[in-house]
Amino acid sequence: MIPINILVENSTDKKDMLCGKGLSILINTKEQKILFDTGSNSAFIKNAKKLDLNLSEIDSLILSHAHDSFIGGVNQFCKINKTAQIVMQNIDTNRYFRIEKKFKYDVGPSFGLKIFSRIRMINNPAQITTNSWFIPYTVKDYGRPKKNTLFYKMIDDEMKQDNFAHEGIFVIDDSGELVIFNSCSHNGVVNAIESAREFFPNKRVRSYVGGMHFPYSEKDEIPPDDIRNLEEIVDYANYTPTEPKEEDEEADRIEENELIDEDKAYSK
Repeated sequence: MIPINILVENSTDKKDMLCGKGLSILINTKEQKILFDTGSNSAFIKNAKKLDLNLSEIDSLILSHAHDSFIGGVNQFCKINKTAQIVMQNIDTNRYFRIEKKFKYDVGPSFGLKIFSRIRMINNPAQITTNSWFIPYTVKDYGRPKKNTLFYKMIDDEMKQDNFAHEGIFVIDDSGELVIFNSCSHNGVVNAIESAREFFPNKRVRSYVGGMHFPYSEKDEIPPDDIRNLEEIVDYANYTPTEPKEEDEEADRIEENELIDEDKAYSK
């Protein structure tokens, strides 16, 4: 069991708690207190205070990807926590954009140079604690959110489609079972799970905590691609192993009969 506190998400049913864009989760492992993302502003700090949680005690801050709605509170975090390690997948630019209906929105990080120097940029899997890792996507065979096509990055003054190489996956091995944390899952939920399974072979995935980048209401017309992606996630979650072969079933029947015979012998 891994205790967590949701500090920010896009909705709340508690009147005294703030909500907003993005996600922020406080994860209490046996070794460290880990903050996964900050959300877009300082709401996570205010909510933490209301929950009587001391963010100055955070040991590690994991930044899921380079969009400000999820890491926009880093500047405020660094004001109250001077020692936590900050880890992020390596970024090839700090200029990320969303282009929608002919409008261009800057969604990239706004770190100052001093804060940027605190961030440990990684290209390979990084061990955070004895049993937790921040890993890149290695599997990309499954579906990805359709709205990814709205996101771009500026490289050498040229606007290019964002490939979301800056998004990582935080995985905890909890007593032999995997608990996976993600944010937007821009690279796809199933791809994230399969990447974790590839990194931790023969481990059972117990939980997936995070979003699916499925921003639709009941009134929206959902693109066919995203309907297929959602069906893929549901099918994957409901997957059961194939039925045993006939010889296995026969062996089970023999073993069952032997047990029945033993019961009869005992009854005599």
